[in-house]
Amino acid sequence: MSQRFRIDGSQLVPDERQGGQTQPLAGRSGSYVLQPTAPDLLVFSRTPAEGGSLPTPRVVMSGDASGFPISDLIAFLSQSRWNGIVRVQAPGGERSVVLRDGEVRGATSDVAADRLGEVLVRLGYVERSQLETVLREQPPSKIGRTLVERGLLQAHDLFKCVTHQVSEIFHAIVLCREGSFFLIDQPVEDKLGHNIQLSTQSLLMDSIRKIDELAHFRKRIPHSRLYVLRKGQTMAKLEADEDKVLALVDGRRTVLDLGQAARLSEFDVTKVIYGLLEGGFVSLSDKPLGGTAQSISNIPTARPRSIMGIPVVRPSSTGIPSVRSSQSGLRSPEPARPVVVDSREVVRVFNRIFREIAAEVSKQGLAREFIASANAALSGQALSSSPVLEGLVFAQDGSLPDGRLLEAYERHRGALGSEPLVAFRQALSDVMFFLLFQAGELLESRADEDLARRVKDMLATLGGS
Repeated sequence: MSQRFRIDGSQLVPDERQGGQTQPLAGRSGSYVLQPTAPDLLVFSRTPAEGGSLPTPRVVMSGDASGFPISDLIAFLSQSRWNGIVRVQAPGGERSVVLRDGEVRGATSDVAADRLGEVLVRLGYVERSQLETVLREQPPSKIGRTLVERGLLQAHDLFKCVTHQVSEIFHAIVLCREGSFFLIDQPVEDKLGHNIQLSTQSLLMDSIRKIDELAHFRKRIPHSRLYVLRKGQTMAKLEADEDKVLALVDGRRTVLDLGQAARLSEFDVTKVIYGLLEGGFVSLSDKPLGGTAQSISNIPTARPRSIMGIPVVRPSSTGIPSVRSSQSGLRSPEPARPVVVDSREVVRVFNRIFREIAAEVSKQGLAREFIASANAALSGQALSSSPVLEGLVFAQDGSLPDGRLLEAYERHRGALGSEPLVAFRQALSDVMFFLLFQAGELLESRADEDLARRVKDMLATLGGS
């Protein structure tokens, strides 16, 4: 249990809200030195040191977020295939990311804007009134499942929003430049409420790219509360997202409003509007159309620059980035790749997993809906953008056609990067986590946890799981 203290003048005293409990200090007698730290962190070290350890969970590292790049720490943890939690306490709130075998398996935040319901509204998947109605009847932890059950949200759209939520919390942690961070050593359970696994290295590369690009966009779009005004008609051919956003521009929507209406994240809509500004299709104002507007569309642009001394590296087609240099001079090598066998064995094991998941759902009498939703997500490339999955559909037993899957792998292996079999397995792994996520919204907690354990055992037969 964590013990709260407060500093009263020059005295360190137990917080009265916890009744003055001091059990966590048992066995800590001795002389301690207060180390010089940032205002948000106190570090005491016993001298002379006596050693010893505590059972998990325990803090094994803490630091000043303004003095050490958290991205370097996470890159090291990914390479080390570490299990535990990275927690950041900043002035804006507390956020945590959960790692298992070095990969992101979940994230939490006490920041209101990071809540799943807010993400669903921000991306335009549900209306604010719908969210508030459900929250009056259900706790926030059941918001996703309830929306799916009521037909207000598709399972694959919920999966995309949860993935986006985790990515945004991760991104905010990497961006943090104030407060303190803590590395907490504790076992990570198979079941974390949502079956999510994201590549830590890809998230890091994406965060670095966003840091650099957003700094460039902010030269013309200082913040997202500005109103966007159309500058006349255009017959130019635009990208799909540009067309969608431009059609929504009415002079009364801000950048954030347009992102919500177009179901785009703040970063993505900012990028689109920046392109429209560059093309002369829109302008910006601090007032809505009809108000006393002050146009700020002619702010000069600047060339992109590197952030934190880190070059922008986009993920490869396999999702595995190349070696990069960091501010601290450390090099983050490529993540350890799982041991894999031949493509036939990969397909055999994953299809066995897919059938196992479908069979569990069928016990609830929901197999038809489950497969239909999975096929909709697959056809819309919501599960993976890998070309090996194009045109495939799930059979009623939950499997994908072995022959067509292997044929697609052979046909596209040249486009899958330097490790095609690793990329192939990653695509099927993305499908697996979606199916587990979707099943988790339909099954009772115990059945879901048992299914996760069985899937883990089957996946272990491929090695490196």
